[in-house]
Amino acid sequence: MLEKELIGKVALVTGGARGIGKCIAETLASKGANIVILDMKIQKEDEVIKNCEAMGVKVIAAECDITNLTDIHTTVNHIVERMGQIDILINNAGVYPSSPILEVDESTFDFVIDVNLKGLFFLTQEVVKVSMLPNRYGKIVNISSCDGKNPGKGVSIYGAAKAGVISLTKSFANELSGLNINSNAVAAGWIESAQVLANDRWKEALPLIPSARLGKLSEIAESVAFLCNDKVSYINGEILDVNGGIIMD
Repeated sequence: MLEKELIGKVALVTGGARGIGKCIAETLASKGANIVILDMKIQKEDEVIKNCEAMGVKVIAAECDITNLTDIHTTVNHIVERMGQIDILINNAGVYPSSPILEVDESTFDFVIDVNLKGLFFLTQEVVKVSMLPNRYGKIVNISSCDGKNPGKGVSIYGAAKAGVISLTKSFANELSGLNINSNAVAAGWIESAQVLANDRWKEALPLIPSARLGKLSEIAESVAFLCNDKVSYINGEILDVNGGIIMD
């Protein structure tokens, strides 16, 4: 029998209704964590809810606009009322529009920064205040990107936001680690997600990947689960590259 190292923990996964977030939620559930799926639109009938419940854990759906601070406050407090605490926060929600620098307009700029950076910061702040700080325990895992280290063409604002996620990850670790709250990030490379496959950028990148393939959703999810394990709590402020070797540092 596989060890269920996250039994008794409550994990909140943003953008968990589909794609990488869905796979992360299901992976954490398979390791025993109770799950909160947070998304703009999520219902208890959705596939991710049913899949997690089938693993014998408690699962709830929470709709929230993470760009709205009032919504964040209300939603986080409601989650804690229902689940008792939030032990693990996976900041996965993000948007990935592609546009050349000279064509980026203000609304696109604000949208990308609000979802990928502002929402992540203020949701984390609320979860830490409401649950992790009182319980003196927390695991924060942020999903960044290789574009946050070395952005490709057409993703300037996305890359800047994901670079900000890397910086925030280290700031969280620096300020919160003394409170038994860890903060790490997974910098994902080219993954077989709907967002990546929606355009042809991955075809240009494929020859540059030493592993000569796109990554699997499960490879990101298992990396996230690794960082949530108490056995590796001395890992803090780390940016874990999961990119097939396209960036080595």
